[in-house]
Amino acid sequence: MWNDAATTMVRLTNSEIAQRLREIRALMEFAGEPFFKFMAYERAAETIENAPPLAGLIADGSLTALPGVGKTIAGRIATLAHSGSDPYLDELRARYPSTLLEVLAVQGVGMKTAQQLFERLGVASLADLERALDEGALASMPRLGAKSIENIRRGVLAYQGRTKRTPLGTALPLAREAIAFLRAMTDAADLVPAGSVRRQEPTVGDVDIVCTSANAADVVTAFTAWERARSVLAEGPTKASIWLEGGLQIDLRVLPAELYGNLLQHFTGSREHNIQFRELAVRKNLRVSENGIVDLSDGRTFVSRSEAEVYAQVGLAYIPPEMRLGTGEIEAARTGTLPRVVDLDDLQGDFHMHCTWSDGADTLETMIAAAAARGYRYHAISDHSWGRGRRGLSPDDLRAQRAQVQALGDRYGIRTLCAAEVDIRADGSLDYEDEVLAERDLVIASVHSAFAQSREAMTARLIRACENPYVTIIGHPTGRNIETFAGYDFDHDAVFAAAARTGTALEIDGQPSRLDLPSQLARRAREFGVTFACDSDAHGVAQLANVAYAVGQARRAWVTNEEVLNGRSLDRVLAFVHAKRKRLDHADPSPASSNGGPAAIPR
Repeated sequence: MWNDAATTMVRLTNSEIAQRLREIRALMEFAGEPFFKFMAYERAAETIENAPPLAGLIADGSLTALPGVGKTIAGRIATLAHSGSDPYLDELRARYPSTLLEVLAVQGVGMKTAQQLFERLGVASLADLERALDEGALASMPRLGAKSIENIRRGVLAYQGRTKRTPLGTALPLAREAIAFLRAMTDAADLVPAGSVRRQEPTVGDVDIVCTSANAADVVTAFTAWERARSVLAEGPTKASIWLEGGLQIDLRVLPAELYGNLLQHFTGSREHNIQFRELAVRKNLRVSENGIVDLSDGRTFVSRSEAEVYAQVGLAYIPPEMRLGTGEIEAARTGTLPRVVDLDDLQGDFHMHCTWSDGADTLETMIAAAAARGYRYHAISDHSWGRGRRGLSPDDLRAQRAQVQALGDRYGIRTLCAAEVDIRADGSLDYEDEVLAERDLVIASVHSAFAQSREAMTARLIRACENPYVTIIGHPTGRNIETFAGYDFDHDAVFAAAARTGTALEIDGQPSRLDLPSQLARRAREFGVTFACDSDAHGVAQLANVAYAVGQARRAWVTNEEVLNGRSLDRVLAFVHAKRKRLDHADPSPASSNGGPAAIPR
């Protein structure tokens, strides 16, 4: 269990700590520090971004157990987490303005160019660089010709588009649109998204697309002429970058078909994963790149059509792209302990969807038919409880809805479970009385209000919901919104332990704005033996496909099909529901488990 006292001292999130580590890395390189020193901070930043919240690791002194985190960097991480800064970072900031990071992030501005711009022209920010471009000052710089200056101008445009990361739910459809265009207009084959989109990162800085063709230049020409491209940022014989309206950059790479496996592995990343992969290859006297694997002992080059062959060449089992985060997957693939993670085709149903009875866009029958069309064996209609005002159902509404389900019978060849998404009130009680909940086939309990409660109050609130015998699933457990809200504060470990103890599943919600549980927390929850539900949270037929995003986050968390409730047969799902009700229904009432009155939850 994590130490609460230590947790309350932590001021920065994992993402904020990683951002500061990357600032240290960039300013160290700018200052001329050795490569191995500043790259250590890059590797640590990648690891921290994909690690569970750091409070517990800091409290028990196990930061150094994370890949790429040594004793010195672990000390800096702890200092950053507790104080928001670090003496070494403060020293670097005193020597160089932090706005230099803007200049270094501009495509076309290398480290040496940035150093010269700073020393000769005083360029220390993006605004300085734009002003120097407008005034023609860059023409006086050595080794900067007209083409280089134009590339920098394009890089400024691309940087402005990258200042806000793009949600996966926006980026992936655009990637598919670009792929469809290339498939229709060129002879390109093996067209797939790579990079952070393929790894199912919740947000992406840009989109990578890879493909194969014997006519790479023609593919590049067609790509840069796409009507959706607002600007062409870079163009070469086998690669190009374009900028779409709204600021999303799409990068294309084209290589011959025999290199497809090498190409896809290399450009899927992540950076930390590829670093570890290359280091393992070096120990085997191999050099890996998108152009193949070179045996340094005799100079032979091995090329691969599949990623599985690439990994096998270095002595590893195939690693699914979502797991390539540099957080232990290389070692697990080497030792044969990599789990077989859940796949979209494993799902037999979806527990979380809404219809026009509450706030859905499509009717009950339409949703049933659409769920059946996806090949599900069962699904649940889980409209909102009446605490949602005019959008929620009264107990009588729930009974009328069940009657409609029964009237439809087996018309669509799928079992419809009558569920509800029930509000967890501020005191941890639920929006229906237990006798109403008992009528439901299953219950999803979710927090939709009072997000600003204290850590202690929110923890007790969620645990009380877990201890209700009729709650099957905790919906979108952190309440986060990818773009606007990091999620409410609670003791994750305490809630995970309660969920495992009570037999309550935790949802991985596939709404692109949620993706909740986040993958880092889902991976932590696995350690407690938690069961998960991968759901679409669909509010219309078109959103049923959201379940793929939920599966993507589950795969990032190393979740297996056996750990996913809707990866099981209907009989096993109902047994899960009934086992909890039997275990807890007659437990001694307590403020934490009773749903009858307010619990003594601290505010």
